[in-house]
Amino acid sequence: MILPQLQNLIKVDDDNTDEKYGHYPDKRPLKTLLDYGLIAVDKPPGPTSHEVVAWVKKILEIEKAGHSGTLDPGATGILPLGLGEGTKALSVLLLGPKEYYALGRLHSHISEEKLTSIIKEFTGDIYQKPPQRSSVRRATRIRRIYGLQLLEQFDRLILLEVL
Repeated sequence: MILPQLQNLIKVDDDNTDEKYGHYPDKRPLKTLLDYGLIAVDKPPGPTSHEVVAWVKKILEIEKAGHSGTLDPGATGILPLGLGEGTKALSVLLLGPKEYYALGRLHSHISEEKLTSIIKEFTGDIYQKPPQRSSVRRATRIRRIYGLQLLEQFDRLILLEVL
């Protein structure tokens, strides 16, 4: 309940947005989207994350863009991009959990039971060194694998979920 003294000062209307303070999501002007936008790019294998950002800047003809996290050149997946002032929001995305899917090919046939027991050994802290062609410094670092699960096995191919 609003006090009678404040009723004249406060406009209570949930249905209207004053255009000088913002826009309805579906009516945002292109300039606002390019200045404050976030884009989820499905990065193909080959280019670095930095190259993808450079392409987006060139295509959209904008000065400032950046990415959250780095996908190695051979990796595919969602690469979050921030446009203009939207780059400031990217650091928040790094705080959340990540999920990966990996497809692997084994050298020889192995039972699902043995494979599951081997996979359990890779849960916890592991040492990682970025590949030769990477935008991050090539220093060995510790990463924690929270979960590693065998989703499918067909002949020598395996599909894993990594948390």
